[in-house]
Amino acid sequence: MNAVDLFPGYCIDTSALIDLWRRKYPPDVFRSLWGSFENLINQGLIAAPKEVLRELEKRDDELLRWAKQHHSIFIDFDTNQERELKLILAKFPDMVDYLSDSPQADPFIVALAKSIDWLVVSSESPGINKIPTVCAAFGIKCIQLLEFFREQNWSF
Repeated sequence: MNAVDLFPGYCIDTSALIDLWRRKYPPDVFRSLWGSFENLINQGLIAAPKEVLRELEKRDDELLRWAKQHHSIFIDFDTNQERELKLILAKFPDMVDYLSDSPQADPFIVALAKSIDWLVVSSESPGINKIPTVCAAFGIKCIQLLEFFREQNWSF
């Protein structure tokens, strides 16, 4: 039995990774935070759909290199996620821009979380077709980074 069997993990959104790395908690300043975060990764408690990696690929930087080094957190799309994704998009069809060529991870994040019964960590604020709102509609707990830190009892 591993940690995943005992505790629900966290599906992390692109916005949360960008806030962690680029905007608020860069690893060169917050080394202990990143050590703790990577410990959760090593325990198998952090996941994201591969669409998150595709969104990160829009910018070739250190965060993308870090993400590629931690490729195990990026989960392949499966039939369980597909089932949830169909339900999500049936209720929130405007969650994606069907005319865009850019990756759109948001519904995939919610689908992954719903399919494995995990929490979502996102930096988005509630609003129409936003991750926190969609999560609430499907009974998925969605938290911001500071709440995530508090759940882990982290202080830096």
